[in-house]
Amino acid sequence: MDCERAEKLIQPYVQDKMPENEMEDFIHHVRNCPACYDELETYFIIRQAARYLDDDEKQSYNLKGLLAKDMREKERRIQRKKHRNIFFSVLIFVLTILLILFTLHYLDFVEIPWLKGLF
Repeated sequence: MDCERAEKLIQPYVQDKMPENEMEDFIHHVRNCPACYDELETYFIIRQAARYLDDDEKQSYNLKGLLAKDMREKERRIQRKKHRNIFFSVLIFVLTILLILFTLHYLDFVEIPWLKGLF
């Protein structure tokens, strides 16, 4: 991802409206590009400060720390989603193989000794 694209994605990121398919590349770029990180940090701090002023419960905020925490949480969410997708892909693959084996055994094309007693 280049700086121009990253700068266009800063507002959607800050507003939690960024498409997830671009989130990982964006975070990777921002972590490695000081100029883009500074730009993101500026917008993020402004948004968080506005939320703080609107919030009835006045709490102490480490605004710079909140950005780092937000980026870590979004990275974790992306990783969980990837792991979940891999898990379900493997599960579907295994179930498909089992379905094929059961079907072939049922149609007497393949003899599977451990299935003999079941059918």
